[in-house]
Amino acid sequence: MTSGAAKLLAVFMMGSFGAASARAQGSEASTSREALEKRLNSIFSDDGIRSSKVGVEVYSLSEQELLYTKNARQALTPASAVKLFTGYTALKTLGADFRYLTTVYAKGVFNDGTLSGDLYLQGGGDPSLVSERVHLLAEQFLRSGIRKVRGNLYVDASIFDDVLIDPKRIDTSTDRAYNASISGLSFNYNTTSVYFRPGEGVGSPAQVFISPDTGYIGLANKGKTGKSNTRYGLIASRVPASDTDRVLVQGLIPQSFPEQVSYFNVNHPDVYAGYALKHYLEMFGVKIEGKVLRAKVPDGVRKVAVIESIPLADIVTLMNKFSNNFIADTLVKTMGYHFKGAPGTMEKGLEVLREEATKIGINNEGFKLVSGSGLTRDNQLSAHHFIQILNSAYLSFDILPELLTSLPIAGLDGTLRSRLKDTSAYGSLRAKTGTINGVASLAGVVQSRGGELLAFSVIMDESGKGAAQFKPVQNRFAQALAEFSRK
Repeated sequence: MTSGAAKLLAVFMMGSFGAASARAQGSEASTSREALEKRLNSIFSDDGIRSSKVGVEVYSLSEQELLYTKNARQALTPASAVKLFTGYTALKTLGADFRYLTTVYAKGVFNDGTLSGDLYLQGGGDPSLVSERVHLLAEQFLRSGIRKVRGNLYVDASIFDDVLIDPKRIDTSTDRAYNASISGLSFNYNTTSVYFRPGEGVGSPAQVFISPDTGYIGLANKGKTGKSNTRYGLIASRVPASDTDRVLVQGLIPQSFPEQVSYFNVNHPDVYAGYALKHYLEMFGVKIEGKVLRAKVPDGVRKVAVIESIPLADIVTLMNKFSNNFIADTLVKTMGYHFKGAPGTMEKGLEVLREEATKIGINNEGFKLVSGSGLTRDNQLSAHHFIQILNSAYLSFDILPELLTSLPIAGLDGTLRSRLKDTSAYGSLRAKTGTINGVASLAGVVQSRGGELLAFSVIMDESGKGAAQFKPVQNRFAQALAEFSRK
């Protein structure tokens, strides 16, 4: 159990799941189950959502009692709320302390600090392999004694298939970070950061910084510095370039403008990771004379460095707090690999998820799962399905603390950081959000004013409406649950 989960469990065991906001003490409180039902009916009869498809269910985990239901068994599009189930299944099947391995192998003749041969970087599917951890891997490599490599650095991502973009994703054809590729060898969530600043004078080139600058990302900088009163008009895009990528910058940035940043995904994540390792090795004085190329690890190699990922519980937290699609889809392929065989594929992983759905009784009544990230309109789950997931977690002490820890906290962090700050749900509600055009969902738990732990799910799915129209209703719903008391 992680330290964060242990702290949460300690609070939960003391009967204080979250600190109720002192700022909301004077607000209206529901005093009975009947009053709660009346209040929720009023909320969901709001003129702005009367024609919407809405599914709602509230269940007391403490009392194992249904408190409210509205179209709860109607299958709707949950968007990213489905990550709640992806995280549940990953924790249940792989275990909270599961760790990925990323390994470096050497092949060739080693003599006097020089390897007359090649290096191989083999991915284990780790979605949490970031700059700091590749730096640690390179630091560990130093202990091998190799200071020069006369051959190439080969990358091996074959633990997963080579389908980098889930065909079930909403087709945006975007180069933005949320649409990152899924690979058996990844680096920095398969994204890169590009920073922009004005140049030294009007007409001078804009300053562009790629981070981390490993040599993988090429730069075509046509951006210019404009006068201070010039309108900001710098445009950056990611352009494919063989087995690497290139950032094209055009337009104007005013001389007085503050630093700006854009985030892009990459087309070749395995090669991107290879460039990162090569970069950090060279920082430590290890010279690789060859190129970064693709090849499977052959026989006759020796292991020279290996690094473990952070625990799965922490990876699930990163996924749910920030609704990270890349992590969710990687977890799906990971489960496919470990329980259905190599290579890990999306369909194999979805099969594991569906099997878990059958075990907890939700693979029915319109249940349809084609994506573990929710970046699709094709998933179909009901509000009742989410209550079953949450209650199964509540009754499964092996994953309850880690799953609850992973969820955003109302008003404090993750995708709920800016919501419910001035309500009694502040700090006492944890939930997974879901948002795509026409869809807003919320599923999680809240400690009521009466001390009960309530599971809730609301899915609002109406084409043509924006999520901004749904969220105020959901916020009033969340506040009503936080103020519920039978006394």
